[in-house]
Amino acid sequence: MICQYCTYERHQLQSLTKADLSTKSNQRWMKLRTTVQLSSAISTIQKKPPLKREDSFLKRFSTRQIPESQETIDTGEGEGDQSDDKNSSRRRRRPRRPQKPPKTVVNPDENFYYYWLMLLSACVLYNLWTLIVRQSMPELQEMAPALWLSCDGFTDLVFFLDVGVQFRTGYLEQGLMVYNSKKLAGHYFKSKSFILDLLALLPLDLLQVNLGSNPMLRFPRFLKVYRVYNYYYMVESRTVYPNLWRVLNLIHILLILAHWFGCFYYLLSEAEGFHGDWVYPYRPGEYATLTRKYLGSLYWSTLTLTTIGDLPTPETNADGRQPPEPRSSRSTVPASAVQA
Repeated sequence: MICQYCTYERHQLQSLTKADLSTKSNQRWMKLRTTVQLSSAISTIQKKPPLKREDSFLKRFSTRQIPESQETIDTGEGEGDQSDDKNSSRRRRRPRRPQKPPKTVVNPDENFYYYWLMLLSACVLYNLWTLIVRQSMPELQEMAPALWLSCDGFTDLVFFLDVGVQFRTGYLEQGLMVYNSKKLAGHYFKSKSFILDLLALLPLDLLQVNLGSNPMLRFPRFLKVYRVYNYYYMVESRTVYPNLWRVLNLIHILLILAHWFGCFYYLLSEAEGFHGDWVYPYRPGEYATLTRKYLGSLYWSTLTLTTIGDLPTPETNADGRQPPEPRSSRSTVPASAVQA
């Protein structure tokens, strides 16, 4: 009995040992199979093209071309019937090419609009600089009346054409440039620019036929100054030296203020009959010339704007100081003091 029991135990141990060996081998094969499956899955994912989430707004207005091999997913945010696209969530699409703007519509970012504003600004500055000096000093107007008349007519023509340009100038609406003719006309009609442009073209200068030479009757042309500001900001955004452009603009503003104050000073002096200590020293000779009148008035306005004041009037056009006093007048004071 003892021998039979020992033999049975030996068989049991051998069977357990064989079972353990088979279990370990199965586990090793399972690990190997799992590793192979993972590596094949990773390689398959890497080979597939990336999925692109499609935005309806960008898809409608973008100019980028989507390659045919690239898959897209429709987010369903666009307009239209979504029932037809339930079974086609992944589709290959190409965006439509944007329509070219009409040739008659002016793009505010193009060079044509830039140079047009340059010409328009020159016409506005012509009126700002010349009208007041022609009004205060009629000699300048009488020197070349035909020239002034032709220049005035040219600037009026440019202002009239600017109305047509603004009728055809595009504008941004929700980040998109509008080229529709009806929308462009309605946008310009509703803006303040349309009212200013109409007032600027009032033909008040025709009253000069009855009133005589009076250039300041063209003062409505000053309402076009807002176009000069448009040109200023456009140049500031384009130039590589914006600080220099701002300095030049500031200098120009100071010069035109001195110009206007000098002309007003001469007009007030003329209204007072050139009598008094503060008026322009109108005397026959050099002080009666046009150059001396303008430079003397500009000198006074510059002193006033810079708060200097109480300086003698220059004796020459190029000199800014009085000539030195004679030596005899200088030596009388110390001589009298010594005698006293």
